[in-house]
Amino acid sequence: MFKSSVMRNRFTPARPIASIENRTRIVSTARVAAGARILEHATVGGSAVALGAVTVTDRAQLVEHAMLGGTARLQGRAVLSGWAAAVDHATIDGDTWVFGRAVISGHASVAGHAQIFGDAAVTGGAVVDGHAWIHGHATVSGEAWVSGRAQVGGHAIVCGTATVAGPLRIGGHTVIGDQADITRPDHVETHRLSWGEYVTLYRCDDGSVGLGRNETNHGPATAGRSHLLDGRLSARIEELGEFWARDRSVSAS
Repeated sequence: MFKSSVMRNRFTPARPIASIENRTRIVSTARVAAGARILEHATVGGSAVALGAVTVTDRAQLVEHAMLGGTARLQGRAVLSGWAAAVDHATIDGDTWVFGRAVISGHASVAGHAQIFGDAAVTGGAVVDGHAWIHGHATVSGEAWVSGRAQVGGHAIVCGTATVAGPLRIGGHTVIGDQADITRPDHVETHRLSWGEYVTLYRCDDGSVGLGRNETNHGPATAGRSHLLDGRLSARIEELGEFWARDRSVSAS
């Protein structure tokens, strides 16, 4: 009497829809799905997620619990790690390291040797490059550009059309916005008003004084925008305007 043999069909789980090419390295615990493209010598490791029409290419690394979504790109030798995320149309390039719980979103671009970490956010069409650090709860948004060896931390906001470059440390409740051109530490002052509100006075690209109150209220300190501030600060605005105007004329000559 013969024992009946049962042929079993080998079951292979369906692979996520993705494009895997060249010498990529993808560990089994990572998730690559919904059209994600992993190219060249890229690595996707840990419990990282590449979801959607994203691209990880060159020698970039998406590792630990990091997430790449939307149509974001991770390229060059950049690393996205920790619990950080890059979504929407964001681009991370160069030797950048984004980690902690940082988020890169919108059309933002991070390149060079920049580091974005903590709970920092780079969004809108902002650009961070050079050796800049964005950390803490800082936000870089709008069309702002942070470069050089600038370090932006605390609860600082760099937004609008601001440019921040050079060996600067900006933190606290600083708000730097439209027309800012910050290259030295004395181009920014933060003041606390008598009722507890923080305001920032910053140098504009034409040598005038900018006033930053929050992410939606910033720009040149015209009389109409500063008339509610206390007299002491109004006097300081006038003083800085004269000083920065002279400083600009000396630099131009």
